[in-house]
Amino acid sequence: MSARISRTVSAALRPVLGFGLLIIVWQYGAPLAKIPQYVLPLPSAILARFGETWPSQMLGLLTTGSTTLAGLALALAAGVFLALLVIYIPALRSLVMPLLAAFNSIPKIAVAPLFVIWFGLGFESKILLAFLLALFPVFVNSVTGLGEIEADLIDLSTLAGGTPWRIFLKVRLPNAVPYITDALKVAFPLALVGSIVGEFIGGNDGIGHLILSGQFDLDTPLVFAALLSITGFTTVGICSIALFEKAVLKWRPSQRKR
Repeated sequence: MSARISRTVSAALRPVLGFGLLIIVWQYGAPLAKIPQYVLPLPSAILARFGETWPSQMLGLLTTGSTTLAGLALALAAGVFLALLVIYIPALRSLVMPLLAAFNSIPKIAVAPLFVIWFGLGFESKILLAFLLALFPVFVNSVTGLGEIEADLIDLSTLAGGTPWRIFLKVRLPNAVPYITDALKVAFPLALVGSIVGEFIGGNDGIGHLILSGQFDLDTPLVFAALLSITGFTTVGICSIALFEKAVLKWRPSQRKR
């Protein structure tokens, strides 16, 4: 037990020490290199600006986080639903898969102005962008998790009297949950990008609007402070998904080793 704790502490300390070394080099190396503050502000200046703008940071993060989570929830529901359609109605696979792949290849920032025109400057355009960026990874992983099951296992479950609904609950869904949680780790930052892009294109609040304010005022420390807020929000989100995995997916080999 003590050896496991020691390994865990050691694994956690390595990135912290690496990050601390980077901050020290940045703090003392930037002045030596004579990099202007408006180009690369010092970490101390960024932290000071973060403290000064704390209420604005949290308010903007609340707005951006709400649209991000709403878009991610819609992507989860739609992605799993579409995956079930192509699995249980195989004829739809040749229709849905190419359409989603083609749409996913379009840079979302290129269609963001259209969403602002269609849905206005409110939450709708940001939620839709977050939804579209998060949809494809959720869909692809859901198709893999729900569909890539040994045929013998499905046959055995059917012979044991399993109905399609019970096979879904007892076989397909448990197999798919790890794939879906892995997809959410990728989709969460993408949904956040979608929300912020929507705020860049048209919006009067949110963390993206705060970044634009810093850009227009040449307030580089404010921009970095907003990026710090975004990093913290993303870290909390991904860690929450990891904690869910640890609590629910204890049978998974990667969880048993921890």
